[in-house]
Amino acid sequence: MPSSRFARHLAAFTLALALVCVPLSGCGRKGAVGAANAQDSAASASTSSGSATNSSAKPTASGGPAVVAPASMLEPPAYGGFEPLPCFTYHTIDPKLKNEIAITPATFESELKILANLGYHSITARQLYEHQSKGTALPDKPVMITFDDGWRNQYTYAFPLLKKYGMVATFFINPQPIAGKYRGYLTRDMVLALAHGGNDIESHTWRHLKATRDRTGSADSFQRKNMSQLTLANEWIRKVVGQEPVALCYPFGYYDLETIGMAQRAGYRLGFTVEEGVADARAWDAFQIKRFTISNLETTASFKRRLLSGVLPVRDIHPAPGSRVVGIDATVTVDISAMPAGITDVKLSSGPGLRNMHIVQRRGHTYAEATFHKAKVGFREISMRGTGADGRKYYASWGIVLGDLPH
Repeated sequence: MPSSRFARHLAAFTLALALVCVPLSGCGRKGAVGAANAQDSAASASTSSGSATNSSAKPTASGGPAVVAPASMLEPPAYGGFEPLPCFTYHTIDPKLKNEIAITPATFESELKILANLGYHSITARQLYEHQSKGTALPDKPVMITFDDGWRNQYTYAFPLLKKYGMVATFFINPQPIAGKYRGYLTRDMVLALAHGGNDIESHTWRHLKATRDRTGSADSFQRKNMSQLTLANEWIRKVVGQEPVALCYPFGYYDLETIGMAQRAGYRLGFTVEEGVADARAWDAFQIKRFTISNLETTASFKRRLLSGVLPVRDIHPAPGSRVVGIDATVTVDISAMPAGITDVKLSSGPGLRNMHIVQRRGHTYAEATFHKAKVGFREISMRGTGADGRKYYASWGIVLGDLPH
C-alpha cells in the first residue's frame, strides 16, 4: 500500500487529463508546442492486467514476416536507472516567421548557446542506435538536435550555426520533393553537404503521408502503400548518402503498433515521435522516442526547463501506448504509485472531453483514472506533467489511435 505520506501528498495533486493533438503545417502538432486542444479516448480499459509484452512474435495482417512487439510495450525500467537524452525537433529556421513552428536564426543560435554553455554534447540518431545495439559510449550530457521535413532553410540558416558551435544534427527528410526538385526543399547537393559535415540523414518516409491506417481501403493496400513509403526513402538515402538509414520519424507524429511493425520490417531500428518529454537513451522505448517540438512560442526560460526536465515514473498504462482503441468512450488509467512525494501539481493536462477524473486504489497501487466521451477518430497524444519542489518539470507522454477498422 502507498505510504501515508504519499497518500497525503497525492491528495494535494491537481489532476486533469489532456489529450492534445492539433495538426500544424509541417509534421508537428500544437499539442507538442503548448497550444493544447481537446482529445477524447475510445473504449474502456481495465487495470487488471499489466502492459503488453513482446514474449512472442505477431503475424502481420498481410501475411508477411512475423513482427516482434516493440520493446516499448514492456514495463519501463525501474525509476532511477534512466539515461536522460533530451531531444529537440525543429522545422523552419527563417528570419520570417511563417507559422508557429518557425523560429528565427537568432533564436536557434541562442538555444545552441544554452546547450554549449551548460556542457551538452550533440549526438545523432546513428550514435544513439550504436549505443543501444553495440554499447558504444555516449558523451557526457548528450542531447539530440533534429530537423523534420527537409526544408532548404535548414541548410541555409541552421547548418552554419551548427558548424559555428561544433554541433551535429539529425535531418529527417522526405526524399520525394528533394528528388523532384521542389521549391523550398533541400537539394541533393545540400543533403550531401549536410552528411559530409557530420550530420545524420534519416527518413521521414518518401513523401510525408500519414502512417496510421484509417477506415478507407483494405489492410493489404494500406500496408503495400506504407511499405513503399518506407522502402523508397531507404533506397534514396542509401543511394545518395551511401549509408542505410536507421531511424524513422513518423509523419505528423502519428504511429501505432502496425506502423512500428512495418518500420521494423523495412529495416528501421529507431522511431521518433513528437510526444513531449525527455527520451531514455536505453533501447526499451526505441520506437517511441520523445522529442520536444520547438516553436516561436518558446522562451529562453521554457527551453531550459525542457532541457533540464525529468520523467514521471508512470506504469501500467491503459490503453497501452501504441494501441488502437475501439469505440467512442474510453477509460484511461495510469499507475502513479511510484510518483515521488516531492512532485506536485501533476496534470494529465487537456481540454474539454474529459469526465470523472479521480484517484483509485487497486491491489496496493494508486491509479489516476478518467473517462472520455464522444472521441474523434485518429491519433491522440496523452500527456502528463508535474512540478518538482525545486521547480523542475517532469513529463510522461504516449500515443494511441482511436477508432475501429474494417476487417
